[in-house]
Amino acid sequence: MPFYDFECNSKHTFEEQCSYEQSKKGFECPECGKKAKRIFSVNKVNPTFGYKSTIWNQREKHRKKHMIPNQSYTG
Repeated sequence: MPFYDFECNSKHTFEEQCSYEQSKKGFECPECGKKAKRIFSVNKVNPTFGYKSTIWNQREKHRKKHMIPNQSYTG
């Protein structure tokens, strides 16, 4: 079963391992007990698809090559 992220009205976020059907119903927040709805989040996985020459990897190499040292990338 996959993990889904949830958020309540008080902005507490948490994840639960559950079925898709259960994720649509929602859960109670473990911190405040209010009803929490499923949210969509993005993780920091770099999609390589098994190949080092994907467009994603080429773009990242180019971006890192042109960054000034100690400068963070803001998107």
